[in-house]
Amino acid sequence: MTETSDAGARSLRRVVAGALGFGVVAASILVASPTLAAVGGDIATVTTVKIAGDLQLHSIRYDLREDEEPAPPGPNVEPGPASTTSSATWSLGTTDGSLHSEMIAQIVDFDRTTDYWIKAFAYIQEDGLIYGSDCQIFLGDPATGSPPLGEDNSPYRCWSPGHDNTPGEQPRRLFSETFTITSLNWAAARGAIMPQGTVKLGDGYLESPSTRFIVDKRWYPSDPSEQTPYVTIEPGATLNFAAFRRNGESDANAEGLFSYRIYDGGVPTRFWVSGMASNWRGVEFNWDYNCDVYDGDPLAGALIVKGSPYVCDMSTTKIDGNADYRVDFTVHVAPITTLGPLEARDYITAGCSHPSDACYFVPTSDEAIIEPGTVLGASYANTGSEMAPYSFRYASNRSTTHSFNVSVAAEVNVLDVFKASIKLAYGYQVTNETARIWTATMNVPPQQVGWFEFAPAYRKMSGDFLFEVDGTWYRVTGGTFTVPDDRFHGQLASKFADIGSGPGDEVGAEPPTTPAPLDPTRPVTGHSATKAETAGALAATGTDADLTGTMLWVAVTTTLAGAALLTTRIARRRSGR
Repeated sequence: MTETSDAGARSLRRVVAGALGFGVVAASILVASPTLAAVGGDIATVTTVKIAGDLQLHSIRYDLREDEEPAPPGPNVEPGPASTTSSATWSLGTTDGSLHSEMIAQIVDFDRTTDYWIKAFAYIQEDGLIYGSDCQIFLGDPATGSPPLGEDNSPYRCWSPGHDNTPGEQPRRLFSETFTITSLNWAAARGAIMPQGTVKLGDGYLESPSTRFIVDKRWYPSDPSEQTPYVTIEPGATLNFAAFRRNGESDANAEGLFSYRIYDGGVPTRFWVSGMASNWRGVEFNWDYNCDVYDGDPLAGALIVKGSPYVCDMSTTKIDGNADYRVDFTVHVAPITTLGPLEARDYITAGCSHPSDACYFVPTSDEAIIEPGTVLGASYANTGSEMAPYSFRYASNRSTTHSFNVSVAAEVNVLDVFKASIKLAYGYQVTNETARIWTATMNVPPQQVGWFEFAPAYRKMSGDFLFEVDGTWYRVTGGTFTVPDDRFHGQLASKFADIGSGPGDEVGAEPPTTPAPLDPTRPVTGHSATKAETAGALAATGTDADLTGTMLWVAVTTTLAGAALLTTRIARRRSGR
């Protein structure tokens, strides 16, 4: 509050002027050192509110009075535009002995309309004997009775360095005042997250205990569905965040935290990066920041990697002394030497042969493949005149193979590293090498030979091994693993041909009194099954095929044959036997 009393003569007329930026004020009114002649009147006020930083004013209203009576209609009397503005200047001149010039507006902060308002005013009484001004912050519209907030409870500040000392004899007939609105930031911590080279950051998560948490120049939304723009950071791009500690808000540090999955060449890896920047103002400012690479999602309990093929470098910059600083987080691939096929065997054996080695498999592709169909068991020739059922039990046997040329000593650990990486990167568990028992059935038409063909389903996964040997990181590229597909066992097709043209044309024995056990929940007949239908059962294709799976799992010695016959076929020859 500024208030002064001087002696002087009484003025006699009144003039109302407009607001800066609204297109209603003569330029002569807005000069740095206004004069009575420019404003108009024998006494006058010129008041300016400037906005600092990223704040704006919204829904401006004016209240201009002379001797407690409203001023005549004019540009400043009615509410100002609802759109935002970065400053406002208004003036009032009068011929009477007192005036009151007031503006009320809502504060907009980084494009968010807040619940905070300002009221700025200036007045002159007794022909300039008394004059003063003030600017206050309110939580809610002051017109509704909200009390002003003191600086101890307000996150914003409206202040003046002191009214202009207009030249000339006293009392003051022209009172000019300028206020500045700022965010009352006691401490600020900023971060710039920058993936470089082939690294992209995805599946991101940001968090802050600070009320004013700004990400890419906007308030960070609390609704996860609105956080999508901040989930991914492309290579070479930068995501900026800023956290502020202010009065009337959280007492926690100004702190921003982040966690992102590392993508390399557009492919998700098993690695995540997590970091934070914090600032606290007490007796002195206390900075804190870190950034680490994790083997897995840190929010799910993963641990920091002691040796990692990815690096998060940090550097700091003072924005405004110790009260406001920024940390640049640069995430990139560590210097890596790519090995050729002749060097790969010895190096991968040295770097991946022990469980404690810093060795990782980074998948680059995941492709579903179906092997070519092969005849399963023997065929059956129906020499009768009616349809004949034909069935047998068999096991699907699939194993894991890889193309990496490694020693026997490294074989087991290479497979373990691969399995762990696939589980982290794709959420896919490579199962133990087991076989599952199935029952295959079909109805063979008369004078036809019928047989089954089975095509096992695999997943082919390619990628690179990254590992460290004597302090140097190496990459072995282009390796592949072929693993059983746990979502789809394969395709079983029933085939038919005229007798004499099928494979074998064998004739089977009578079926047993008790039929082979079937799973009644998994009938698949006469069509190609969808993935949903084949989850946990083989697919049936062709004509009149009825394939169901038992729930029996049998551990067997696995081979790459795709399927093996376990029991003899069972067939019924009806008429014509």
